[in-house]
Amino acid sequence: MEIGGREIVVAALLFAIAGILLLFFFSESEKSASVAQALISDENALLVVKGTAANATADRFSLCDQVCISIRKNGVPSAELVANGESATVTGRVKEYMGRRYIEAGKVEVG
Repeated sequence: MEIGGREIVVAALLFAIAGILLLFFFSESEKSASVAQALISDENALLVVKGTAANATADRFSLCDQVCISIRKNGVPSAELVANGESATVTGRVKEYMGRRYIEAGKVEVG
């Protein structure tokens, strides 16, 4: 059985459509949350959290509104601009280590 060019093109199109549909159905959108909601949300949840930065160090800072959560910067370049008292918006995944929740930042916006 010989496969022609037309069959290859049709098969490629079907695989491309199937891939796009899989991405659409399994993609995860980020959810806005307060710091308190982030502290009780499921591990690996993708959240957008706003607050005020505190205790900023080279690799982490705390994000606070009425309570605080630790943010791990993970080499995000804009996170280097975070200073104590700055307003910040963090997009990242909720993680847990030794019973304590933190957010592993994927994106940090200052101001």
